[in-house]
Order: sequence, then C-alpha cells, then structure tokens
Amino acid sequence: MTAPDVPLKNLRKLSERARPPLKIAAPIAVQATLAAVSVACQDLVMVDRGFGEASVCSLFMLVVAESGARKTRADKAVTPIIEDYDRRAKTEYEKKKEAYELELKERQDTERGLQRAQSTLMRKVYSTSEDKIRDAEAALIQVRQELYEVRSAPFKNPKPKYRRMLYSAISIRELERGLCENWPAAGLIANEAADFLNTRSDSDMARLDRLWDGQKIDVVGRTPRESFSVSDPRLTISLMIQPSVFDNFLEKKGERAKGIGFIPRMLIARPDTAYGTRMSDVMKSRSNVWIEKFNLRVKDLLDAGDLDVEARSRNRICLRFSAAAQRRWENENNEKERGMADGGRYEYEREFVNRYSEHVARVAALFHFFTNAEVGEGSQNEEAVKVAPEIDERTLADAIVVVDWYLGEFSRIFNPGQSIKEAAGYVYKKLLERIAVSNGDRVPAFGAKNDENIKIRSNELRGYCHRYGLKSNVMLYDAVLKWLSDRVIIQRRSEKIGSSSKGTEFVSIVLNPPDHAYRMIDDGSLDMFMQILKSAQAR
Repeated sequence: MTAPDVPLKNLRKLSERARPPLKIAAPIAVQATLAAVSVACQDLVMVDRGFGEASVCSLFMLVVAESGARKTRADKAVTPIIEDYDRRAKTEYEKKKEAYELELKERQDTERGLQRAQSTLMRKVYSTSEDKIRDAEAALIQVRQELYEVRSAPFKNPKPKYRRMLYSAISIRELERGLCENWPAAGLIANEAADFLNTRSDSDMARLDRLWDGQKIDVVGRTPRESFSVSDPRLTISLMIQPSVFDNFLEKKGERAKGIGFIPRMLIARPDTAYGTRMSDVMKSRSNVWIEKFNLRVKDLLDAGDLDVEARSRNRICLRFSAAAQRRWENENNEKERGMADGGRYEYEREFVNRYSEHVARVAALFHFFTNAEVGEGSQNEEAVKVAPEIDERTLADAIVVVDWYLGEFSRIFNPGQSIKEAAGYVYKKLLERIAVSNGDRVPAFGAKNDENIKIRSNELRGYCHRYGLKSNVMLYDAVLKWLSDRVIIQRRSEKIGSSSKGTEFVSIVLNPPDHAYRMIDDGSLDMFMQILKSAQAR
C-alpha cells in the first residue's frame, strides 16, 4: 500500500523546505532535518514533562528505503555544516593536545628529577653520619613537598577532548568508545545500517536504550583497555536500511528488539520510493536560502555548546510546557493509554505508545528550542543561549501530529492487520507487474481462455517478492495470498501440469469483482485494490 504523507505543514519553520528540488521522499528529508536539529540541540536543552524530572531531547530515527531513495543527498543538504564543525574542533583539539602533551612531558621530567632526588636523600638519611641526618631529612621533606605540589597542581593546559559531533560507518562498540574518549554528545548518521542493527547481543541494544535515556553506560571488556564508561551521554541516531535487510532483521530479532525497547525508541518511517517520477529539471531555479539559514542556525547552536565537559550539565536549559500545553499533553497521554487496553486501538502498538508521550515532549522541545533560542556572543557576563522556558500549545500540537504520523508508520510495520495489508499491497503490485510483462507491458482488461493472460504460478510470483520476508517465509506469503483471496482481489486455484499428480497453484487477478452484497469480507480493501488495478491498466 502507499505510505501516508508526512505532515510537513506541522514542521513549521523547522523545515519549510524539507523536500527541496532533489525529488527526495519527504520522510527521508524530514529525518535528515530532525537529525541535524537533534545533534545541534541535544547537549543544550532538556524538557520537564510535568513530573519534576528533566528528560533528554535526543532522537533515534530509522528510515526503511531502497538504496536509490536518495537519503545520502538529503543528508548532504544539512550535515556538511556539522562535518565542518568537526574539522574545526579537530584542529582546535590538536593544538590543545600539543600544549597538554608538552606540559605533561615537562611535569614528568620534573617528577622524575624529584623522584631521583628523593631516592638519593632517602639513602643519605639511612647512611650518613648523625650530624648530617638533620640536613638530609629537611631536604627530603622539601623534595616530597615539591613532588606533591607537582602531582596535585592543576594543568595550565588540561587534557582536551575532541568535541566530535558526527559518526557514520561505525559499530555500536566503537561508537560507545568514541563517546568515552571524545565528546559524550554526538550523532550517528549512517546510510547503510545493516551492520549496526545486526548487533551480536541483546546487551548492545540495551546500552543503546540507556544512551537514549541519557544514562551512564558501563562496557566491560576482556581487558582493562576494552573496559570503559560514558557518563551523561547524549546520542542522536539517524539510520537508513534497505527493506530486505530490515525485514530479515525483524524476522531474526524483531520481537527481542521490541521487547528490550530499542525499536519503540526509534521514530521509524517506511516510505515508498517514487521510481519513474523523479524527473530532473535543471533549468528550474533552485533557492538554497532555507538550507543556508538552517545550516547557519545549526552552526550557531553547535558553537554555543560548552567546551568544558564538566560544565555541560550545569548550563543546560530545562524547558517545560505552558499550562495549556500541559493539559493537552496529558490528554494525549491518557487517550493513548486507554487505547492500549486489550482490544483497543493501540493493542499492537503498545511498545511505541508506552514511549509516545516522551517522543512528543522531545520533538516539541526541539521545535521550541531550535526556532526560538537566542545565541549570545559568549562573553563571561552573558549566557551563551537564552530561550523562553515554556513550550506553547501550538508547538506541542505540531509535535503531536508529527509523532502521530510516526505512530502510524509503526502500526503499518508491526500491527498484524496493518502489516499484512501492507504486504498484500506489495504482492498485488508484483502480480500486476508480472502479468504486464507477459502481455506487452500492459495489464489486460479481459481474461483469455482459462485466464492464461492474467495468471502466474504462485511459487514464481513469490520469487519476485523480495520485501517483508515473503520470499523466504512461505507461511507469511500464504497468509498474504489468503488475505487477498478472502477479499476476492485475487483467485487461487490448483491445476495439474503434465503427468504430475500433484497440482500446481496459480494466482490470477480478479477483473470483475462482486458487488458489495455478495462480498464475504467488505472492509473497503477490494475497492482500494481495484483502483490500483485501474491505474495499472491505464498505463
């Protein structure tokens, strides 16, 4: 079935041109935009949902799309400014590192000299004549005092941390080590996330959950070098994965990932790739004003971040809802809670709905902070960033619409009724494609004798179904065909081929469906699929 449109109008100033003239699916462009916003803001702001506890605002996002969906082009519109920041931060880090290492060497040389003097004086104390012991002991006390002062004195050039904001092709363990050794707030933006999702253990996913919550993680390795911890982390994740790989991931680890909480912490989108419609128009003028303004905003917020890792938590701004927004947020939360009851609207989306209200709060906080924060000059007498602490109801309403859209995407993927309908739409389109190939690239309006021109062997059709795990999962494929057959969208029948005693199943399209009064299941699906058939015949 066709993926629903992302609610661009509710992104307001944040993404006035979320779909630039690059012919990119809107969910992909929006994810790239939100990822840059999250990276820029996550270390500066928190949000209180009314419980008196501040929550982090980082986002985890995943888009399931074909390799030609142009996510790389979407990322390139907004990530170069972060990459440029990393280059500048790297240059500054190298300068500070050089100064630190020079001071460290001087300290070590001084310390070694004092240690040698201490050893010499200690030998004198135990071996010299009594009349010289007092002088040796006094000198030893002086050396020990100097050694203590050298060891305890703060560095004029402290050991720096590389304030790296962006990672790409990296494993979970390497990412965690990067947050430990470099800056503990960063973003992972990866266009091919198969290796990242196919993590070896549940503990890796569990640590990602802790990173989403901003909690300390401890990694215990086989050696001291492999063991480390990350305190007060902030992590934004923006991943892309191909449908076949994602379906394989769900088949192997989907239930575990949902149960642990990794998948529900993600804002997942599975847009259609508009193959055949993304025509180039190089003569059409393209304004980059929005992208330039957006990137300048990201740069200003990144530059406003603390350079002292210990000062991060002290200087963060905690946002809260206005009274009207708080009531709206609580009403939405309560409505979703009621929907999770057995037989309720969200019975199969419970994992995501459990975190729905926090998703809304995070998105609303990012909308408010990114669009309204005032970045100062950074003088000692002026706060680096100022912003009104209250999130208004309109901003919250926009966040609700956006997260509701992601809830719909989660439902399309994980709700059995929705997901089988989604897979059925895919199989039906593949059936029409194969029938068109056999009929001169046209879907016939009339059936020939024995429906020879509108049918295909069931196993042959399954071989073309690469998404949703249909090719390898015979039971799922059979369930999809049954769903279509029960609604008289297709027909299934067994025919004997040659001398074989066993029948071969064929699948054919239904050109003349029954009226409503004669339908066993009349849920509107047949009419929807007939529109797909008519569109295919009109090509």
